[in-house]
Amino acid sequence: MSLNGWHRGERGIHEKLGHTEDYTIMSLYHGISGDLPEEHAIFYTTRLPFLPIVTLDASGRPWGSVLAGRDGKPGFVSRNRYNVLSVDAKLWVGEPLLRNLEGYTESESTLVAGIGVEYSTRRRNKFAGKVISLEKNGENIHFDVSVSEALGNCPKYITIRDLVPNPDTLPIISYENLNLEQNDRLPEDVISFILESDTVFLGTIYTAPAEEASRYPSHLGMNQRGGRKGFIRVLPSDGRTVVLPDFSGNRFMTSLGNIEADPLASLTFISFTTSSILYLTGTATNHIGTSAHQLMPTHNQNALTTLHVTGYTLVANALPIRQRPGTEPLPSPYSPPVRLLAEESGLGPTKEGATALLTRIEMHSSTLATFTWEPSEKLSIVAGQAAILDFTPLLGAQAYQHMAPSNPASLNDDRVRTWTVSRSSTESFSLTMREKPGGAVTGALFSIARKLQAVRPTLLEDARPLALTVGLVGVSGEFVLPPTPRYGMQKLLWLAGGIGVTPFVAMIRGLDPEAKYNVHLVLSTREPEVLLPLLEEALLSHQHNAGSTFAFDVFSEKDVPDLKNEKGVVLRKHRGRVARALIELDSDVGEKEVYLCGPVAFEEAVLGILGDLGVDKARVRREGFGY
Repeated sequence: MSLNGWHRGERGIHEKLGHTEDYTIMSLYHGISGDLPEEHAIFYTTRLPFLPIVTLDASGRPWGSVLAGRDGKPGFVSRNRYNVLSVDAKLWVGEPLLRNLEGYTESESTLVAGIGVEYSTRRRNKFAGKVISLEKNGENIHFDVSVSEALGNCPKYITIRDLVPNPDTLPIISYENLNLEQNDRLPEDVISFILESDTVFLGTIYTAPAEEASRYPSHLGMNQRGGRKGFIRVLPSDGRTVVLPDFSGNRFMTSLGNIEADPLASLTFISFTTSSILYLTGTATNHIGTSAHQLMPTHNQNALTTLHVTGYTLVANALPIRQRPGTEPLPSPYSPPVRLLAEESGLGPTKEGATALLTRIEMHSSTLATFTWEPSEKLSIVAGQAAILDFTPLLGAQAYQHMAPSNPASLNDDRVRTWTVSRSSTESFSLTMREKPGGAVTGALFSIARKLQAVRPTLLEDARPLALTVGLVGVSGEFVLPPTPRYGMQKLLWLAGGIGVTPFVAMIRGLDPEAKYNVHLVLSTREPEVLLPLLEEALLSHQHNAGSTFAFDVFSEKDVPDLKNEKGVVLRKHRGRVARALIELDSDVGEKEVYLCGPVAFEEAVLGILGDLGVDKARVRREGFGY
């Protein structure tokens, strides 16, 4: 069956996204085949150890299913006729397909759709059609699918995995509620399962009205969405609305188009380390523009889809396939950083259209500088929080690219960046940042700074004449000082890697002058001559309680300079990397509030040291790097 164009839901989503004047996009439906291509048939029958599909329950809700053979190996799908795929699968307790096919009759059309993903190569293809025959024998099922739509998908956002058979499973239902009441929430274990996932299978439905049924027949859709672990969020306020961000793709928009027409969807999650499977179904809504921004303020790329869950099942130890022991998944280089919801990011309110004007630039080295901004509205920033800026006014919107092998991150570059504020007042805030090689935003800012340094250095002191204004998305972050102690001394251990010292520079300025603090900063850096003056300036610019104490342990392969003016600070200099022995000598480390900020490798190394010393990792407050 060849397609006759986009159905009403697909036309609607293309219109909302501003695609209707682009003939290239609006003619993409020609790429959807009405037959099962030979290469797709070979793919399904020889390359796949499991196959995600979607079917409907008795009330018309879509549920995802995961099909596999008894031995967890490819070969459970076959093709005996031109457009027909045959499936011989072993089902398990809790598998939605057991319920959904109970009322199957050959006289009634049973719609189905599926997607195959080869995780070793990132190859994927999908199909849609209907079940034309069915046989069940206990936990074993055989059915034939007549394929009427077939499409090959791009490899973006697929995490590479080395999967092996794991046939000795003992499936058991851990949690199940097929019909949630109005105030029901998902169990915490189910929410954690979602937040730990980097892959989900999205099932959708299109029901054709009678007047369009011959031109745009009813069908189901199954798709794969991937990203970094945690890219899918759950609204804390209701504990059941799942938020799925949409990334730059092939622009067919078939899944979102189905949701525009029929607001129902399924989400199916797999843990490839435990073989557990989470099945969700519910009502779905697409959010674009203001609506999307209100949910996830820092996600400006494309759209968001929410699923208000109405039913779920979590089955443990079900899938007869697992990640090979001793191997690690390889994330896609196209996946953008995880964006938090407005509810969970602590995003400070800003008016729509708020901006920030560049007013000053301080060059600390050729690749490290502080940029000071004047917001269009007064801000309240807590020491340690971050400012979120939209640099689209400076750089322009990112032009669409389907693939970008030389710079994968550019595909979803929405020009939004987040930096910890190094100093602030109600009238201004400063961001100390390092130039990232190849970075679109820092590259532009440092190019401007170096040009001014060479040609108009006076503009570094007062950059207002440049009229360089960017969007101010908001202020966010919970990496802040603990509540001010009423009595005694507040003990703090700060562990910083390189530019990760920035929030601690801000925290020094944010210490309550009426309270007593014992601050121990451990800094690992390649440029102590640059970062130590930033700390010293923060100490000098803020009045501290005479009873407070400060100790800085600085690790570097370079010579560590002395502090020039600040007395009362113990500075200890060390060669090399942060040593366990130093932290071990901190006898009261177990009593301190522990903060950690730096590159991933630094944080993991320090967490290992702290863990060996008996410090619970859950006690360590972390502030990682995004872009």
